This record gives sequence, structure tokens and C-alpha cells, in this order.
Amino acid sequence: MPGAADPAANLACSGCRKKHLKCEWNPGDLDAAVRKRVPASCVRCALAGLKFYFVDETRDIETLYVDDDCAVIRDRDVAWQPPASLPSPHDEQGPLQRQVARSRVQTADETPQSRLHSYRNLDQRSLSAIPPTSGLSLANHGCPSFGQTFPLSSWREAKLMKYYLEYMCHWFDLCDTRRHFALDVPRKAMGCPTLLNAIYALTSRHLSLKEGFCDEWISHQYHEHCLRQLSSVPHDSNHLLDDDLLAATILLRTLEELEVPLLGTDNEGHLLGVQVFMNAHGSSAEVSSLRQAAYWIGLRQEVTMAVASRREIKIPLELSFVDQSFSEGDDAVWANRIVVHCARVVQFCFGGSRHWPEEYHALVGYDEGWLRNRPSTFLPIAYMEPDPVRGEVFPHILYLSHAVVIGVVHSILAQALLICHDPTLPPVGEAGDRLRESRERLLRERLLSLCGTALSNESTIPAMITASLGIATCGDRFRQDSERKALLDVLIKTEVDHAWPTGKIQSSLRRAWGWR
Repeated sequence: MPGAADPAANLACSGCRKKHLKCEWNPGDLDAAVRKRVPASCVRCALAGLKFYFVDETRDIETLYVDDDCAVIRDRDVAWQPPASLPSPHDEQGPLQRQVARSRVQTADETPQSRLHSYRNLDQRSLSAIPPTSGLSLANHGCPSFGQTFPLSSWREAKLMKYYLEYMCHWFDLCDTRRHFALDVPRKAMGCPTLLNAIYALTSRHLSLKEGFCDEWISHQYHEHCLRQLSSVPHDSNHLLDDDLLAATILLRTLEELEVPLLGTDNEGHLLGVQVFMNAHGSSAEVSSLRQAAYWIGLRQEVTMAVASRREIKIPLELSFVDQSFSEGDDAVWANRIVVHCARVVQFCFGGSRHWPEEYHALVGYDEGWLRNRPSTFLPIAYMEPDPVRGEVFPHILYLSHAVVIGVVHSILAQALLICHDPTLPPVGEAGDRLRESRERLLRERLLSLCGTALSNESTIPAMITASLGIATCGDRFRQDSERKALLDVLIKTEVDHAWPTGKIQSSLRRAWGWR
């Protein structure tokens, strides 16, 4: 019977791995590298005067290799795992925090700059002309639907566009079966410099937040170009009906959200632009499908920032294409209905007016009606209770599509907000105390379900942001340390995986829980 596989058999320095050569090691060097997981180079590479980093080929690492000479976009996948054991309540690092810390430990020789070329170096590389005999440039250049040539001027811009197509666009087309922001927006950007610069500004900023892949100043440059172009747009009806400019404003609003902690003040710089464009939407016959898609994205953004800032909704909710009925519709229609309802709940909670019981009951009634009338596609395709033995806190809840997940998380968020702002609770007394305790348990149950939904459907990226928003709003209501640690892990995962700022929420919750 063969012995156990040698763990060093699949290990190679990156230089030899690249050339498909077998490493040559000094006695003891390989064993030390296996034990410590430190950067190492074999004898062959050391003699050549090169220093490479140790690569474990048995790990499944998601990496986009552009080519041998340009940068590598590497997105570390820090998977959420329940804590195997419960640390001390005052332990500053939870299980996922320690995992993240280990993944980011660097020696003096190992830095992001040594692993990834900066965009400054890529600026020197220009794109080549397509060889005329290759056939790659043949197309109907007079096609009215797409008569522009891609005006990408550098390899850096090509990579930024590719990052948008493969990652960032998935933040937007969650309730859009036509995928306007994945398909139409890049095409329209070829003829709209403002929209193209907005794509570059957003993607370069997001990459700068993820392992410092590119310099922050690159995003600022593209952003400044957008601001100059938008500031020169006349405020007349024709220009305000430009779908391309509205889409650019939505992208810049997302960039703005990345700059603001999820608990604090919203700068609202590009929110005004979204308001201006949406208030000029015109008659229903003039509302294009892209404009409607942009509105739904902008409304979800507005719900997020309004809850985070504890303020009223500033985007109009009474538009010709907004449907709040319970008539038949596809999953996206039902998801958008509950997003509008969630916005109305936010308006009720933070709008500044008195919380009338009649309005409260109407909002609760709409949520119940939505739940009872929604199609069966909104039911979980699988459900599993958390296993405390495995250290699990959140239930496992799988859903069919992005639109369903978006609808479910906004329904839960609205329910949680209504529980927190219930004007019908009786005054202080024994009966009132019992009812409040019952509502607190229900609130914690809803939040655990919200986090479980987001973690179980990770490809729906904004669901993690909505879960973090729920934690920021209600996380102080939790009393068990295991649940508190798990909530912190969700916040950490959201920031590590998606560069969404949650540090302020983490600090606020630690103070609320008495964890110093």
C-alpha cells in the first residue's frame, strides 16, 4: 500500500513553475519552506540572481493572468468559516480576522508591489494595431447599433474595462434580465467619454482598495475628467434625458459609496446628480429600459446610504414605471416592488415625521401581502439549520437567482426596521416588557436569517452589503458572544472580499458590546 503523498511534491518556486522545470533544492530548504510557508527560491533560480515566491500548486487560487510582462489581478478568496472555538469576548481578532491577518502576512521582500506590477509601469505600454491580415478587425462598421471603435488607448484601460466586465457589472444587473450594465453600458461607453471615464474611475478605485493593486490617484484622474464633463452639461430637458449620463452618475455614486464608511455621513455628491436625472424622466413613453434599470440600481443605493446615514429617501418613488401592485410579474418585478417598499419603510423610520400607527400598520400589511402573493420561485431551494457543534450561527438558505436574493434581503431589512421603530408598543410595564423581549428575539432571528441568506448566496454581492447594513442597525441587540463574533466575521468578509468599508461598524459594535 503506497504511503501518504508527500506534501512537498506539489510545491515549486514560481520561477520553475513558470518554465515547467523541476526545482533544485539545497538539503533542508524545501522542508523549511513547507513548514513555514515563507518565500523561497530554489538553487537554479538563486544562481540566476532571481528571487521568486513559493507557490503551493495544490491550492485553488482564483487569478487572472494577463501576460508575463503586465500586472496580475489577484483576488484572494477568504472564505467565511464559523469559528471552531469561541474566543474571549475581549479578543480583538475573531476567527476570520486571524485568517485574514495570516493571508496578509508579508516579509520584507514580499509586498504588493513585488507581486503585482503597478499601473505606472503599464502606462508605458500602448495597444498595438490589429494586423490587417488577421481578420480580427472585420465587422460592419456602419452598424447603427454599434458604430464606434473601442477607444482604449492603453493596456491599463483594457484591464480596467475587463475588470468591469468580469466583476463590477455584477453589482448592478441583479434585477435586470437584459443585463444593461453588463452589455449596454460598455457599448455605449465607446461613444460617451463621460461614461467611459466613470467605468475607469470606479474599477480603478475598487482595485486600489483590494490589495492596493493600483494607485488611488488613477481613479482620481478619471473621476476629475467625469466631473468636468458632467459640470459642462446644460440643465435642459434634452440633456437630462441622456441615458448615458445617468448611467455614468450611477457608477460614480457607487464610487462615492466606497469612500464612505457604512455607518456615518453620506457625502451625497453624486446623489444630487441621480435626483436631477430621475426627476427629468419625462413621460412613460420616453423612459428607456436602460433608464429604468439605472433607476432601480440608484434606488437600492439610496436605501443603503439612507439607512447608513439615518436620513430620509431623496429619490422619487412615484414614477410612471414603479409598480407596487401584487399582479403577476417576473422575479425582477417582485424584487423591485419590495425594494420600493423598503424605501418607504426607511422614509417612515428616518423621514422626520411622526410615526403614525396607521402608517405603520399599512407598511406591515404590504410586507405580509408581498410575502403571500410572491411567486414560488422566491421560496428557498434548500434550507439547513446552523450546526452549533460545527460552530455555525447562521442558517444555510439557498435561492434561485440574484433577483430573488435581492428581494428577500430587502424584505428582511424592512421587517427589521419596522420592529425597531414600532409605535404601537405599549408603555413601560410588565406586559410591555414581555412584548419588547419577544420583538427583540424576532429581530435577532431576522438578522441571522439576513446574514445566512447573504453568505449562502455569495455571488449576489450586494446582499453582503445589505447584511452589513442590518448588522450596523441591529447588531447591538445581540447578547451571545458566538453570535457577536459571527456578525463581526460578516463585516470583515464584506470588506476583505468586496472592499466595502465596514471598519467603523466594527468599532461601533465593539463599544456597544463593551469589547475594548
